[in-house]
Amino acid sequence: MNFKIHPAIGIARVGDSPTSFYLAPEQAGQLPIECDQDGNAVIKDGKEQPISKFKDAQQRVRRQAARFRVYGYKDGAPHGQEIEVGQEIEAVTRSGQLLTGEVVDIEWTVYLANKKSSWYEFQQLDGEHGYADAHPLRNADVAGADRRQQLIIDPGPRTVTYTNKKQRTAQFTRGQNPGYTQSFPPPLTPLSIETLGELKATQQDKYNRLIVLGGFGNAGSYKKGFGQPVIKHYANNDGWFDDISDGPVMARVKYKVLKEDGRDPNPHTPKFQFVTVESPAWVIVGYPRYAPEILDIVTMDDLVYDIAVREFGYNPYMYGTPPFISSQSPPDPADSKALTLWRENAQWNPDYYPYFNRDIWPILTRPQNYQVLMDFDAFTGGDPHETASGSGGNFDPSVISIPPHDGEDPEELKARRRQRMFIWNVLRKSGQENLWTSPLPNGQENLWTSSHLNDPKNLPILMPFLCGDNPLSNIVPSKFLRLTDTQLFILNQWAEGKFINEDEEDITTTNPELSVASGADLDRGVLSNALGGSFCPGGEAAWIMRNPAIYAEPYRIKHSPYFTIQALNTWQPQPLSLPGNLQTQTDPGSMQIGLEPGDLTKYSAVPWQADFNECSTQDVDLTYEKWNVIDPQSVGDPVQQITQTTYWWPSHRPVIVNNVPWSQGIPQTNAGDLKMVTAWKDLGFIINTSDGFVQVERNDQNL
Repeated sequence: MNFKIHPAIGIARVGDSPTSFYLAPEQAGQLPIECDQDGNAVIKDGKEQPISKFKDAQQRVRRQAARFRVYGYKDGAPHGQEIEVGQEIEAVTRSGQLLTGEVVDIEWTVYLANKKSSWYEFQQLDGEHGYADAHPLRNADVAGADRRQQLIIDPGPRTVTYTNKKQRTAQFTRGQNPGYTQSFPPPLTPLSIETLGELKATQQDKYNRLIVLGGFGNAGSYKKGFGQPVIKHYANNDGWFDDISDGPVMARVKYKVLKEDGRDPNPHTPKFQFVTVESPAWVIVGYPRYAPEILDIVTMDDLVYDIAVREFGYNPYMYGTPPFISSQSPPDPADSKALTLWRENAQWNPDYYPYFNRDIWPILTRPQNYQVLMDFDAFTGGDPHETASGSGGNFDPSVISIPPHDGEDPEELKARRRQRMFIWNVLRKSGQENLWTSPLPNGQENLWTSSHLNDPKNLPILMPFLCGDNPLSNIVPSKFLRLTDTQLFILNQWAEGKFINEDEEDITTTNPELSVASGADLDRGVLSNALGGSFCPGGEAAWIMRNPAIYAEPYRIKHSPYFTIQALNTWQPQPLSLPGNLQTQTDPGSMQIGLEPGDLTKYSAVPWQADFNECSTQDVDLTYEKWNVIDPQSVGDPVQQITQTTYWWPSHRPVIVNNVPWSQGIPQTNAGDLKMVTAWKDLGFIINTSDGFVQVERNDQNL
């Protein structure tokens, strides 16, 4: 049996309530899960209950806890099973001896850190493929390795275990880690940082699980004097710290050794052993999710799934090496030569048929709920997708969900294909990230009118209609968001008529044998509620998430060998790396050997509230390719610049909620960024009710 922690990447969120928290949702677009003060889910009628309040009785934002579990995997059982206390397992010791044992407990070790203030400045896409020698550092006036090490918030690793009551909780708090040399910022204004969070070992129904809680959303600057603190930039502000963090989640399964007949060989003084979980996890602590039931156009799961499919053979029947067979095995991610060879030869399966309700319709309908969070009429003139069944509109499911079939009326076949191809043609493809419009193929023009989008030539506006990874500058530009390659492949198959309607075929796409979520379901469900695009720098994490080098296997972050559970148990952990340390691929801190605590969030804005406040709308330069090019017919003036106001990611940072400005009272300026440092906790949350989406728990008097 081998062991894995799930979810492979967990998402916790900050909140200013010191006592109240809830559990992260583990399915796409769901409300968080209600829990008690120990982190045990509230269960009614056999189901975990969603929360009813995002804030506590004092109107403080509740933190979101990331919940982790250990699954065991045996040959012939690919879905695995969560490990229970009392369960019999087989484990191999370091010496290679195979032992049979009874699970007693799980010992968890987590190491959170924040490296933002010590890292390079964020400059859109500059740095994604390596930093230039001249790339500036944040807090460049802090010189010397010893002093720059103090720019890292480093509370050290903490360990919890359920059977020892004194070790059920642990804090990533200043002074709460004896024997470890911690690093915390000096006093800050407006809010100092004394902790990055805490751990809780829980037991519910014989399942020993881990709860990871992040910080309290504090941020501040150590700079003093007239005008301080001040925010001057959306992502880089010297002197500032925040309590966003990330780091590895590791575990050891503790078991009591049994004889071959299943009996305890020494019941009075049992012999205990530990087996290290071979596949550890990672946790990211992000900002609050204010509209948790509204999915992003590209979620973090969409992004990581795309990387898993195209780089690791996660679905070799969809993307792999011919001949395509459903039983084809993916390449071994630990075998670099085999993986490289597979990547060189892998391709999309032209005969792959996605399912309409599971794979296609969710992508097409995601923009609909955005109408709640933005001024849809001002930008698009109402409902451009026309999803009502029977409406005959562009996205009418009664039309676009019907695949080609025998005996079909030829005219209906052509009409349905024409409708699908129309949708496909207005999607932004790979290489079109900097295009605003694109002519439709012959025969499609009369289906499209876009004058309400201010295009003078009445050409179709490419979709999605959202900011890309760099709409700010014309250096390494990526003006607009596009879907992932995997999403585009699925939609292309659908457009060509290669898809299956489950309802028509009476097909169930879920596994009825699974009474609870599989480990893979948890991996995907948790990340479905995080942002997977518009990385400027983004939401919970930045463009680093699409780099295949950070993954040991699909969905699982590659851990630095200096920060494994074995290395940390020696109490001689390696100092967290600084930018100047990375000389070769084998140096500590090199992405090639694995990630350290703080390595996923170090690219993000500091403080996070500045970027969050400004990521509402953006005037995007549509003429960047011609900008500063001299028009030969002119007298030397540059081409007139044309801009288009575009949204960032309204499901994370709402703009308009039912025609009311969501952040009213907080301007999208540097002064507003500074106000957001404390005002974020007074903003409202958006929930789905019988009356539609409404905003709740907003503290108007404070804004």
